[in-house]
Amino acid sequence: MFRGIFHNSIDDKGRMSIPARFRDQIQNNHTTPLVLTLGFDQCLFLYPSDTWQKIEEKLSSMDSLNSEVRQFQRTVMKATDEVEMDQQGRIVISPVLRKEAGIAKNVVIVGLLNRVEIWDKQKYESYHAQTSQTLELMGQKLSDKGIQDINF
Repeated sequence: MFRGIFHNSIDDKGRMSIPARFRDQIQNNHTTPLVLTLGFDQCLFLYPSDTWQKIEEKLSSMDSLNSEVRQFQRTVMKATDEVEMDQQGRIVISPVLRKEAGIAKNVVIVGLLNRVEIWDKQKYESYHAQTSQTLELMGQKLSDKGIQDINF
């Protein structure tokens, strides 16, 4: 599982270093290439290919007669790239994905269980400021929705 937050930057060629903790986990527990796709809230999602394969299976099993399903599938798949880590542990983020996510130079990299999120630093700080709540309040909201047994 991926967890933690890191700050990094993207060079002029669109390369970004994967944090060493995540790099080690990918190399020891997953298959490559990695899959980079447009995520929610204007960030990018980075998945190990074995995890992404399960997502693609779910996407392909959805009802393609439903126009919203087709639109979702198209939106996700048009902005999906396979990426390899180079010898220095860097990936290249395409200009298309950087533009879609509004990523400029500085990024925030967040481990989120089965994926890694890549955010433009300013967008992450703005999102976090708008949505920040206490852990207790978030826990209460989840409990009100029937999600229980998250003990710290």
